[in-house]
Amino acid sequence: MNVHESEQLRTALVAKGFLETKDINLAEIIIFNTCCIRDTAEQKIISHIGEVGHIKRKNPDILLIIIGCLSAKGEKSLRQKFPFIDLILGTNKNSELVEYLTQESIEIKSGVGHNIIITHGCENFCSYCIVPYVRGKEFSRDIDDIIQEFLDIKIKDNNKTIFLLGQNVNSYRCPKTSTDFVGLLDKLCAIDGDFTLNFLSSHPKDFSLGLIDCIARNKNIERNIHLPIQSGCDKILRLMNRNYTVQEYINKVNLLREKIPEIHITTDIICGFPSETECDFQETIATVKKIQFNAAFIFPYSKRSGTKAAELDGQLDSKTKKARATELINIQREISNSLDFKGAK
Repeated sequence: MNVHESEQLRTALVAKGFLETKDINLAEIIIFNTCCIRDTAEQKIISHIGEVGHIKRKNPDILLIIIGCLSAKGEKSLRQKFPFIDLILGTNKNSELVEYLTQESIEIKSGVGHNIIITHGCENFCSYCIVPYVRGKEFSRDIDDIIQEFLDIKIKDNNKTIFLLGQNVNSYRCPKTSTDFVGLLDKLCAIDGDFTLNFLSSHPKDFSLGLIDCIARNKNIERNIHLPIQSGCDKILRLMNRNYTVQEYINKVNLLREKIPEIHITTDIICGFPSETECDFQETIATVKKIQFNAAFIFPYSKRSGTKAAELDGQLDSKTKKARATELINIQREISNSLDFKGAK
C-alpha cells in the first residue's frame, strides 16, 4: 500500500509539472512516505531523515516533507528530533500535499498502475499492530467508484493483474449499497476482459466460506491466497487478539484446497511474541508442518510502543526471538522446496 500511495503522489506531482530526479542531491523537494509497522522500518526512516539533514544544511531552500504512518504516530517527537523538517502530514493526505505544493486544488485519482485501494484504516486492533492508531477507523470506498477505476485500468492495459488493497479487504462493505467483499469480487469478475484479480490483505476471521466459493467460481481470481496466521498456538493468538483459533484457520485452508486444488497459500508468522514459551513455539512449528504453506514471511516479534503487546509481561530477548525465527524459516524453506519439487514433477 505504501508503494501504491507513493506512486499516486509521484504521478500527481508529475502531472502538475514537477520533474522527478533519482539524485537526491539535485532535489528541491524531498518527501518521505513513512511506515512504522515494524521498529526496523521506523529506525531506517529516522536514519534516512538524519542523512537528508546534512543535505538541507548545505541547501536550506530544499523542502523536506514527511508523510504517512510515522507522521501520524508522533509529529511532536519528529519535530523535536529533526527541527529542519518543513512539513509533516499524516496518512491519506496526498491530495492536501499536492495542493500545498501547487497552491491549487487537485483530485488525486486512485488506481495508478495495477492497484486499487478499496478500504482505508483498520479496527481489528491486533495487540502487536500500530496500524489502527496511525491509519484510523476503517471505511470502505463506494463500489461505483471502484468499478469505474477498474474499468479505467482495463482501458489502459487489457492484460493486467489488478490488486485490491486494504488493511483488511475481507471486511469491505459499500457505504451506500452494503455490498460486501464477495459481492464486489463477483461484480468485477463479471466485467468482460482478460485480467486477473488478486487482493491484500486478508484476515482469517473474516475469510468467509462465501469468499472461498467466490474464488472457486471466478476463474479470473488468482489462485494465490495470502492469509496471515501469525501464530500456530491458540494461547498466542488470544494474546494477539486475532479472534480465531488454529483449528478454525486449518478448516478454512482445508476447504480452500478442497474446492480449489490448485491454490497456493502463503502466510505471515511472528516468532517470539511476549510470553511465548518453547512449548508454544513448538505448537507453531507443528501447525506449519501440518498446513504445508507454499511460502511464509517469518519475522521475530518487534516491540511497538503504543500497542498493547508492548505492555505485556514476558518480553523475550532478541537472541531468542531471532533464533526461533531462523529455525522456522529453515523448516518452511524445506516445505517450500518439497512442494516446488512435487509441482515440477
